[in-house]
Amino acid sequence: MGSAASIDNEESIFPSVQEVNEAHFRDDFMKRTKQYQELLEREQARCQVVGYEAAAFFTQPLMQAKLDQSLDCIETVTEAYSNDQKRVLGYTEVGVSELAMGGPISTMCVLADKATLACASDEGPIWIYNWREGRVVSKFRDQNPNGPSWGGGKREACKVRRLCPVSQDHRLLGSGDEHGYVNIWDLNGPDVAIEARLHEKAVAGLVADYLRNGIVTAGEDCYICLYDLEREQVRCREVPAPLSDGSGIPNTCLSLGGERFPNLVLVGGADGKLRLWDQATSSMKRRHTISMGGVTPTQCLLAPNGWQLLVTCSLGETAFSGIRPERGGLYVYDIRKLSDGASSSEALLTQYKSGAQASVGSAGQLSRVSSLRSEATTGRKGSLMSSTSRMMQGLGIGALDVVLVEEEKKMMALTLMDNVIRAFDLGTGEEKPVTAGGAATRGTAAWEFDVTEQWEPEYVNACALTSVDRYVMVATTGPSMGVWRRPLASQRYGHDSFKPAPPPPLELRSRCSALSTASDGFPEEVLLADPLLRPGEVLTSIESALQADEHRHQHKSGLASRPAEPTPCHALSFGRTMPAAIMEEAITA
Repeated sequence: MGSAASIDNEESIFPSVQEVNEAHFRDDFMKRTKQYQELLEREQARCQVVGYEAAAFFTQPLMQAKLDQSLDCIETVTEAYSNDQKRVLGYTEVGVSELAMGGPISTMCVLADKATLACASDEGPIWIYNWREGRVVSKFRDQNPNGPSWGGGKREACKVRRLCPVSQDHRLLGSGDEHGYVNIWDLNGPDVAIEARLHEKAVAGLVADYLRNGIVTAGEDCYICLYDLEREQVRCREVPAPLSDGSGIPNTCLSLGGERFPNLVLVGGADGKLRLWDQATSSMKRRHTISMGGVTPTQCLLAPNGWQLLVTCSLGETAFSGIRPERGGLYVYDIRKLSDGASSSEALLTQYKSGAQASVGSAGQLSRVSSLRSEATTGRKGSLMSSTSRMMQGLGIGALDVVLVEEEKKMMALTLMDNVIRAFDLGTGEEKPVTAGGAATRGTAAWEFDVTEQWEPEYVNACALTSVDRYVMVATTGPSMGVWRRPLASQRYGHDSFKPAPPPPLELRSRCSALSTASDGFPEEVLLADPLLRPGEVLTSIESALQADEHRHQHKSGLASRPAEPTPCHALSFGRTMPAAIMEEAITA
């Protein structure tokens, strides 16, 4: 019963004991609360300096991890190591285990701030990465058999084809996979909020419709779905009529009309055509069709001005187009001409062909592109393999992705074309009067840059692209992911007496490479050939110190509820005499 205990309920007969315990609990609670508040205030001030939002929903798992960690020196060691890398290399090198376990990044998108990315790996996992901190904020959609289920069941994970923020605060993230499932994830958890199988085949396009609080999807099963997130039901599901243009043609890309054309839905098909649908009524109606020839549209988007339409295309598929395949490239259209009844050829403004060299570029960059071009054209004329298999084999013929950036009040289109990053000048984007007729012009890239030439082996190619402000994120099949920064165009280099060479169009700021968490199962010769498969010694030592620190923290927390009789360690602490055997046990412990 213990000292001064009641016979009935085994509670203390002294009322003051309960008051002391309650006061102790209150003091401990206030102490921890004050400690957490000080830590959060310090992290908020630090996040403003580093360059990301500490109060964002998708950053909460990272803030929670900072509150839960006991070893504060991890951040100090990481920051000091990053500063050393910046001084020596000019950029930071970070090992990420998600790249080793999940494979190359298949698609990625930027969240609300400039430092946080949502990445999807080929093996299925989705992970949120903060490149300013060099840490993975959260990870979900993994297939750990002992872990929590996602989407209502533990089924085989498949490749995520599209990622897109579906809420304006970027708390909700949408994903579409190769099985036709569309998931809406709450990044504050993270946890799955909505799951629906909207397509029988892979999801080829996924965009958010903020005006209607919904999403629009396009699948390789030829269907287009309008989904209402508030009611959690399909608002409209459309497919081309049988035996009509587009019947049986898989969709390849998707985009919306923006503020200027809020009811416009643009869907690209494997037959080299871009179809424009109107969603103003309960059922969608097709308004126009843009034919681009023997190419395969891979991405389409409208410029912020609302009338310039950009379409990237890769090598065409003869089985769907019925004509000789072309290499593709970047096509710029004036969408206003389509409302006046003009044909697709008349609406075409500029065509940037794949395989054309840039007007500006270093000798090394141009030689690298020439070698890729010769490898791609040798022995592959008249190839009939599907575009999906071509992309998986990494040939990279044509343009795979495009993003828009601003530079000196001009719009630049950065494309992932022919395994290099190419920039195209789109002008100021000012509104111009619509003129009838006029032949399309052929343009060349303002510059091109190979992100794998100096940092990756020859067999590695770029596979995903996104951008925010001056930063360009490029993923490779290494697997790796690099964060590049575009230099300011107004920045001067040198002086009147010294004119140095112009800086490269992209400067590496941070690079993520695959880092294995365990070397079990790998032969020694494999570990010697690829040291990245062996975990770092410093990381292992820090994690061991963290576990020891957590063990000491738990032991310290348990001292308040120690038993009435002293343990050997307590006896040593308070100077009590113990038998020699127990003393020896305490010393060895």
